[in-house]
Amino acid sequence: MEEDIVKRLEALSEKEILGYAIASEEDAKAFYLKLAEGKGELIENFFKDLAKAEEAHRLLLLNLYKKLFGDESYPVPQGIPFLESTVNAVTLGAMVEAMRTALMNEKVAERVYKLLAKRLPEHKALFDFLATQERAHYKAIEVHKEYLEGLMRGRPDYADIPAHVIFNQVEIYYKPRVL
Repeated sequence: MEEDIVKRLEALSEKEILGYAIASEEDAKAFYLKLAEGKGELIENFFKDLAKAEEAHRLLLLNLYKKLFGDESYPVPQGIPFLESTVNAVTLGAMVEAMRTALMNEKVAERVYKLLAKRLPEHKALFDFLATQERAHYKAIEVHKEYLEGLMRGRPDYADIPAHVIFNQVEIYYKPRVL
């Protein structure tokens, strides 16, 4: 799917690719905020930090779009999906699937920024920075996914445990309690 998305974007104008990137960052922010809900403070903060970064990316891109094209009404190409909005992460197994989806999207975002760096070389520094940020998001999500997969390895019943139970257990043991 990643390859298909990138190929379809390559055929578009810079204006449309930039519009896709802006909308994709908005979608990613919403997805990460959804993943943060009700799973404990530590993982909530992790996903909220990702959401803040995606919002910062969106604003940078929107400012560039306005500078290049004179307005903020960017086109969003039809028929090229955003990956995040398709997953509901209630159980541990669903959380791992959501993280796999997020990994694919981070990889697509990195490739989109590399494509934009080639198409708009006068803004290469910005797109290289954004690509680096997306690669960092990928690595951070990947280690969290590997942690959860390790918990489930050899325990198929763990896939059906509510995700908040696992995350809250860490906090119960290690977070100071206020009485």
